[in-house]
Amino acid sequence: MEDEDFPEELRDTVKKLEAGLIDLEDGFSGLLKQNRTEFYQNLDPMQRAKLDLVSLYSMNSLFWILIKTLGHNPQASDVKNELLRVRTAITRCKEIEERAKRPRVDQGAAGRMVASGLWKPGEDKIKSTAKGDGGNEVDEDMRKKLQEYNEANSQPPKKKIRQCDI
Repeated sequence: MEDEDFPEELRDTVKKLEAGLIDLEDGFSGLLKQNRTEFYQNLDPMQRAKLDLVSLYSMNSLFWILIKTLGHNPQASDVKNELLRVRTAITRCKEIEERAKRPRVDQGAAGRMVASGLWKPGEDKIKSTAKGDGGNEVDEDMRKKLQEYNEANSQPPKKKIRQCDI
């Protein structure tokens, strides 16, 4: 870039672009040296999806840069839509990862909490019977109390509206 015909105001920008491309090449050099099929087979499905998304986003970003350096408007091309599509897929991938990290609800404990919440002093305690597979089956009294509770709380009280002649 020692050319005197090159505009002075663009030299810093081009140097930054060149440094970014060198960093990108260094970042992908380890991945490019490995056999892709063997490397890909050793990954689990989530890691494969991440690798594909990073590769796709990088390629589209480089194409965006190419269009921009050629003096064309990248907003008018389909690259913008493709980048948005990839960002949506990345977001979806993150949501799937977060869903796997969420704690699970203990169904048995939840059933016991509901049963104790429906119990009233002076009544027999509501008990559940165990199934053969280790789960809890709610007995008939529990079902009746749950049904009564749901019916009582599902319909709000109706207001009486006076009608008057206009």
